[in-house]
Amino acid sequence: MNRKVCLKYTLILIILFLPLFGLIGHVISRNIITPNDQFFVIDLGDTPEINVDSWNLNVFGQVNFTQNYNYSSFTALPSKEVIATIQCVEGPTGTAIWKGVPVKDLLDLAELKQDAMEVIFYGYDGYTSSLTIEEINDENVILAYEMNGEPLPIEQGYPLRVVAPNHYGYKWVKWVVRLEVVNYDYVGFWESRGWNDSAYTTPLSDWIVHALLLAVSFLFGGLSIMSGLRTSPVTQYFRDLPKFFNTKFHKLISITYFFTSTSTFLYWILFTILNRGAVFYTLHGILSLISIITLVPTMVTGFKKIKKRDMNHKTWHYKWALASFFLFLFSIFLGFLLVLTGFIRLY
Repeated sequence: MNRKVCLKYTLILIILFLPLFGLIGHVISRNIITPNDQFFVIDLGDTPEINVDSWNLNVFGQVNFTQNYNYSSFTALPSKEVIATIQCVEGPTGTAIWKGVPVKDLLDLAELKQDAMEVIFYGYDGYTSSLTIEEINDENVILAYEMNGEPLPIEQGYPLRVVAPNHYGYKWVKWVVRLEVVNYDYVGFWESRGWNDSAYTTPLSDWIVHALLLAVSFLFGGLSIMSGLRTSPVTQYFRDLPKFFNTKFHKLISITYFFTSTSTFLYWILFTILNRGAVFYTLHGILSLISIITLVPTMVTGFKKIKKRDMNHKTWHYKWALASFFLFLFSIFLGFLLVLTGFIRLY
């Protein structure tokens, strides 16, 4: 194999491994503090304009003593710093040093009644979500007014936002103006639309697991296409690949690709149903479904080709395989945009 051919296949292998390299880089960087001006922003619409001089925080409901704070009196309360990562259920993440008042301390000052169950956080923009008293007893749940040593940026919820480690971002209510303690199970803005009420993040529910499965599937898919084109009489591509890229290798890699991509899709369905209450709410999901569907005739024509040695089946197998892989490739691209922005969704 000459230098030009080696360079070509080295470049192809780099491309096939690129999603894995990118994923490793993201895992390393996600624990690094994200600068305020690079932090992702997702909200219901326009950022509200809040006059901090007239702003106040009201703590009421199932408490013995209603509490009211203006900005000065709130920031004068004992505070703590928490290093926490916020993860949007749709992918974007950011890590910051948050400074604020533990919600538990606020409830202690207000003195909870015996039947208190949850705290509803009301945002200035009308957004709501809640946490249970047990969750709030974790002193790392705070109302933050500083982010990375600076006043909380307005787009991040100034003057106050909830910081709820180990919960998805829709529990991190921004522009907080009221805390209501209630004796029932409250259903917040997104929760009422089918999203998981607990919103816990776990290693298995992390989108990185899905991304890892996608990256592995992409690698196997690329190897399957290359080996298939090398051994196909329909095309003349990749004839200079090493001899082990033979029919047996193609069959093994293709079956592996089928199972990894199908497993990836099933994992994604389970993840989105549990956390989002819906499945096909993104173009990424719809294209993933179509690519999986097109894998079926790809595999069928592949096995028929092997059994019958039929040129027609070989041609159709080649077409279905390319269509499925490029749909899969485009779905990965849309998934990448979703992770970066959180906005490539249908509803």
